[in-house]
Amino acid sequence: MSSSSFQLSLDLAKDHFKVGDLDRAEFHLRSSLELEESEEAYFYLGLVQNALGQWSDALASYYKAVSLNHEYGNPCNEIGVLLLRMGNDKEAVYWLKKSVRCERNDAPHISYFNLATLYKLWNRPERSLQYLHKALSLKKDFSEANDLWRELKSDEEAPSN
Repeated sequence: MSSSSFQLSLDLAKDHFKVGDLDRAEFHLRSSLELEESEEAYFYLGLVQNALGQWSDALASYYKAVSLNHEYGNPCNEIGVLLLRMGNDKEAVYWLKKSVRCERNDAPHISYFNLATLYKLWNRPERSLQYLHKALSLKKDFSEANDLWRELKSDEEAPSN
């Protein structure tokens, strides 16, 4: 019974999160975590906390998710993004690269795109293009990656002064 209650709470939380009802999502996530610790519940709790601007709490939830499953790439990607947002670029690279190496990653193309974005910020267009190529090989219709690809390619072709 507990396992089905846990899954019901987790599913309700994910549904509420998807429609932007963060309060209900957080309530159901915390309810599910009272029944059973789960990397997915901690990951979604981190997403809710991140959306609420609670970056330290979000990081703690993502780290907890990774501690429960070292091969779960989704929280690794989110850790990388948050660290980048907080100005910790070097540690962000570690987590984004870890994300793409994980066995379980629902959207590795996003992790590659985030790495490409980071290398663009570091003025390393060749490295950025390598990661964009990987992202686009996984998801050809990834519009943000296609846009960045075109931007970097046009910068390459522009005459330098």
